[in-house]
Amino acid sequence: MTMSNLASPAGDSPHPWTQDAHGLLEFVDRAGQSQTWADLAESVLPAVADLTCSGTAILYVADARLLAPLFLAHGLPTQATAALERRCAKQFETVAAGPGAAPVTLDVSPAPGTALRLVLWPLTSGRHCCGFLGLDLPQETVSAAAPVLERLVRLLTCTVDRLVERTMFERQIAHLNTYLTISSMLAQSLDLHELLEGVLYCCMDAVSAEAASVLLLDDDMQRFRFYHVAGPAQMDLSGATLPVNEGIAGFVFQNQEPALVNDARNDLRFCGQFDADSGFQTRSLIAVPLSISQEKIGMLEVLNKVDDGSFTTDEQMLLLSIAEEIALAIRNAKVFEYVVSSYCKRRQGETSCRGCRRPLGAWTPCVQYRKTSVTGLWQISDATAPKA
Repeated sequence: MTMSNLASPAGDSPHPWTQDAHGLLEFVDRAGQSQTWADLAESVLPAVADLTCSGTAILYVADARLLAPLFLAHGLPTQATAALERRCAKQFETVAAGPGAAPVTLDVSPAPGTALRLVLWPLTSGRHCCGFLGLDLPQETVSAAAPVLERLVRLLTCTVDRLVERTMFERQIAHLNTYLTISSMLAQSLDLHELLEGVLYCCMDAVSAEAASVLLLDDDMQRFRFYHVAGPAQMDLSGATLPVNEGIAGFVFQNQEPALVNDARNDLRFCGQFDADSGFQTRSLIAVPLSISQEKIGMLEVLNKVDDGSFTTDEQMLLLSIAEEIALAIRNAKVFEYVVSSYCKRRQGETSCRGCRRPLGAWTPCVQYRKTSVTGLWQISDATAPKA
């Protein structure tokens, strides 16, 4: 068939093949321009539904590169979304275990007294299945148009795979930016409280947490102290202490490994005493140890994912990457505090560091002291210089 065969005589209605070709090109164009999952839901799925004359089109994406499965729908009643998503997740466990699976049919009831039959095509690339495309098509249509539908599914699979890659890279870039931001903050300040204030809020923003805290070991390494707290419980917990062998923090300290808990109330390690004292309700948390080599320093915690969500292992890995930087900054700040107290103040007086934000410069007497010494040297030189 040539292109002239697709054209219809003047005044006649469009040829069916012209309509089909237009619909296919519209789908390809929208799929190629999709940059976000919202684009896929708002533009591509309606194009798929129009192209296949389907009243409902759903997309279920479950890929290891995503933090959680995605469920997108067009033409599906809202009340049916949760139930259908659960059925897709259950069906995916079977399909993902056996590549090359054939389309499956699901009978669902979007509303009382209504029935919907969806055909689910696995989105398979090589031996990897990343989800389903679901359409409400009669079985005779599925059989007659099988080659076309298979190609449509392959095109959509490429689009989904591209968006999964994009989502993963955007998340990695965001985590790298968080890491670099915190590293920069830690390098610019030696005031420990000021340092941790910015770091904790940056951590909370990065993992969408409601609160965060840093717990430091005392000199005897028997108790933790809430050295700095950000969030609703700041006034109640700042300065509070707890034994190093209690609660989830105690578990993390004893084992020197992180803990991710999304149901704190049902975790046997959880100690609810501080919740009872402060009124703060801990729902979920990530706790990571702060240590440098064999030196144990304390603990970093983020608490309560916003909107009652769940923390992820990806977010735990981000905090682990930050933890060593925080631990090193805390140790350096403590060393500077010790040197200032034992050297600068004894040699230069208790008020020598007043107004100085960086008491030491490169392990030599402080900048302020050096400036004074240089000024004095120039004054002596001027006084002893021969007069003209």
